[in-house]
Amino acid sequence: MPEIRKLRILHTESHCQWGGQERRVFSESQWMCRKGHHIIILTPKGTPLWENANKEGWETCHVSFDRLRMAGDCFRVRGFLRKIRPDVLNTHGNTDSKVALTAAMGLNIPCVIRSRHSTPAVRNSWYNRLLYGKLSHHVFTTANCISAQLVRDLGIPGERVLTLPSGISPRPGLPDHKDARDMLIKSLGLGSGTRFVSFVGRLSDEKGLPCLTDAFAGIRDTIPDYHLIIVGDGDMLPTLRKQVREHQLGDRVHFLGYRDNPWPYFRASDCHVLASPEYEGVPQVILQAMFAGCPVVATNAGGIPDIVVHGKTGLLVPPEDPGQLGMAILQTLGNAASSERQTERAFEYVLANHTLDVMGEKILRVYGGRVGWESDYKQRPGCARPALRDLS
Repeated sequence: MPEIRKLRILHTESHCQWGGQERRVFSESQWMCRKGHHIIILTPKGTPLWENANKEGWETCHVSFDRLRMAGDCFRVRGFLRKIRPDVLNTHGNTDSKVALTAAMGLNIPCVIRSRHSTPAVRNSWYNRLLYGKLSHHVFTTANCISAQLVRDLGIPGERVLTLPSGISPRPGLPDHKDARDMLIKSLGLGSGTRFVSFVGRLSDEKGLPCLTDAFAGIRDTIPDYHLIIVGDGDMLPTLRKQVREHQLGDRVHFLGYRDNPWPYFRASDCHVLASPEYEGVPQVILQAMFAGCPVVATNAGGIPDIVVHGKTGLLVPPEDPGQLGMAILQTLGNAASSERQTERAFEYVLANHTLDVMGEKILRVYGGRVGWESDYKQRPGCARPALRDLS
C-alpha cells in the first residue's frame, strides 16, 4: 500500500473576529491535522484564530494585513512562501487574498485556493478576474448563489468553482428533547408547561433579529406557552432589548448570551428561526438544528435555500416579512406530524452531505488532484509546533 503524501497546508485570514468564516478555517484545519497534514495559519497576531491555532500546536505566523501596509506585507509573505514551500495555499478574507495571491505569483505552489465565504456579489473588475481566475487554481464558496455569480459575472470556468459549505461535527449523546427543555425551564425559572422558539447566532444586522422579534410579538397571544430564547452576543443587543421593551415582551424573550455549546438549545426548542434579510451562506446553525432534530423556519436568502427545501426539510418565507415569518412559526408549532417528517428528512440530508468528514474528503480530493499523492514522498513532520514566525 503506497504511503499517502502529507501536505503542508497554509491558510491566510485577515479578519480579526471569531465568526463563521474563522471557525470554518479552524474546524477544517483541525480535521486536516487529524489526517496527519501539516497546518500553517497566517493571520494578524492576537486574533481568536491566531490564539486558537497556537493552542492546537500548529505553526502560526502573523502579519498585519493592514490595507495601508499591503505592499510591505506582500513582500514579507512572498519571502515566507519561498521559505516554507506550501503544497496548498488557501486564502479567505479580501485583504489577505490580495496580499497572498499576489505574493504567490510565479512560485509554482501546486494548489492555490481562493475561498469566498460571503454572499455579496464580487465586482466584475480586472483585478477580481485576476485574483479569482488567473491567480487561483480553484475557488471554494459556501453557497450555490456565490458560485453562480462568479461563473456568470467573472467568467470563471464552472469546473474550477466548488460549492463547499462548512461541515458540522455531529455530537453524539444529545439530550432528549424533554430533558433539554426541562433543564432550560429550570435554569430560567419558568413554569413546567413552557415551550421554546429559538435563535442561535451572532446578534448582528444580517441575521434579521428585529424581524424575528416583530414576528414573535405578532403571534404571542396565539402561543401563550411559548417563549423566545436568543443565544449569542453582538452589537445589536441594546437595540433588541429596546425593541423587546417596546413590544412589552420582557417576560417572554430571554437573552442568554454566547454559549460554547449550542446543542442543548436546539434540543430544547420546538422551532429554530433564522430571518436573515439578504447576505447569508449556508448557515452552520441551521445544519446543527437539523442534525439536532429541531424544526427550522428561515428566509429565502443567500444560500439558505441550498439546505432548507420548503415543506421538505423546513419552511421558507420571504425576507423582512414579519407576518409571513410568524405564520410559518405557527404552522411549524401547530402541525407536529408534518414538522416531524421534515426534521427526519433534514437529519438524513445533513448526515449524508454536510458533516465535517464529508466536507474534508471533498477538499482532499481537490488537493490531491492538484498535488498528487506520490508514494516516494519524504514525510514531513505531522502537526508539531515549530518556532513561531513573525511577519509583522
